Amino acid sequence: MRKFIFHGITTGILSGISCFFFYSILKEEFMYDFSKIISPFNIFGATMCSSLLASIGNYIIKKISNKHGDKIFNLLFGCIVLTSLIFPMLYKLPLDFDEYLTVIFPTYAMTMHFIPFLFWFILKPFFFNDEK
Repeated sequence: MRKFIFHGITTGILSGISCFFFYSILKEEFMYDFSKIISPFNIFGATMCSSLLASIGNYIIKKISNKHGDKIFNLLFGCIVLTSLIFPMLYKLPLDFDEYLTVIFPTYAMTMHFIPFLFWFILKPFFFNDEK
């Protein structure tokens, strides 16, 4: 269990840092601060929470089905991430928002949904040796 939690924490920290840089670059590029909608602290918290939940979910699924646990988890994790893309599209932005930014924000937020997912799989081989 310790490896799973450490994997989640490491993934959360690295993906949180990456999301912060992504947030900062877009803030400078579009010259608009999205912090009224989502703050860097919220982004970091979301990446930490999602990464830890993914690791705990992976641990539980591996305990239930050791043979097919990775396949089941990968399928579920991918489906959850894809489903989570609906939320930025349905988010109601303030009425005083620039029309151009109402198109950019969901794309910006949806892109960030993939960063913890990517880091989770990138870092997995460093924590778990699947060779037999």
